[in-house]
Amino acid sequence: MSITKITLSFSIAFSGLIAIAQPSTASGVKPDHVYQVTEALVQELQVLNQENFTKSATAATPDDDAMPRHVLFLARDQWRKVQLLRFMNGLETHGLNQVKVHKVTPAEVKEFVDQLLIEAQDLRPTYGLEESTISVDLQSGKKPKDVYGSLLRVSGELKALGVPATVPNDVFRVAVSIRQSLSAVLAKQGLSINESDLAAESGRTPSEAYHAGLSLLQDLQSLSENDPAFAVPGKVTVPAAKSGPISPDDVIVVLSRAYADTMALMNATNAAPHVVFAPYEGGKTPSDVYREIKHAQLILAALTKPST
Repeated sequence: MSITKITLSFSIAFSGLIAIAQPSTASGVKPDHVYQVTEALVQELQVLNQENFTKSATAATPDDDAMPRHVLFLARDQWRKVQLLRFMNGLETHGLNQVKVHKVTPAEVKEFVDQLLIEAQDLRPTYGLEESTISVDLQSGKKPKDVYGSLLRVSGELKALGVPATVPNDVFRVAVSIRQSLSAVLAKQGLSINESDLAAESGRTPSEAYHAGLSLLQDLQSLSENDPAFAVPGKVTVPAAKSGPISPDDVIVVLSRAYADTMALMNATNAAPHVVFAPYEGGKTPSDVYREIKHAQLILAALTKPST
């Protein structure tokens, strides 16, 4: 998945590619080790906020199960935000290589967050700080969901540092990527859909897009659990719906899970060698996001139909 643009109110071309987040076979790496790194990242960003006289809001700790793939895809969204922060502070920005369709391991997630930590540590001089001496003890018994929660704290720290809020354009990119990736699964099965069944959308809100994203996860879960041909490792988990106001960032978090599960589905069906990552498009609204999610659900509905 190569990230070639990030967005403030305009697009920024990344200056280089970082060759990470590819399949790794390193043994002995557990979620404990990944958590150690993400907590170091949280502390690094907290120090930057302290120097900036800002403070993040308390992030809710999710109790939903997660797999390494969910952690990786959420971490990739934090990469996008860290690159925005680097740009804002005059530092070189970096893109990422494509994601091969594969089963994600804790080792490759650690490799990714190790690099993400370095990307954040590079910001220290711009805040008048010396080289980092932060050290986090290794804790035992951690699970991917703990790392996932740690990354949500990272997101909160980045928001407090003034990283521009996620906008519908960012969410739309993920929604299109999911839909196009699912299209590869559909084509592999020799199936098609009638896009005329897809209604035009207008006036939709982030909350409606968010709940449509949860519904998409439910459809992925149903397909995976009810048809062995589409079974994915660790199953598909639908998180509990968030209460209160919903922002585009909440929508992208839900869709990042669906994106990760879509890759697992592609892997189970040998649909394509890489996950689709759609190009950035501007001028999008929650209605556009909602329609893309519904398009993805139309594909899943076709996959659940019995063969004739």
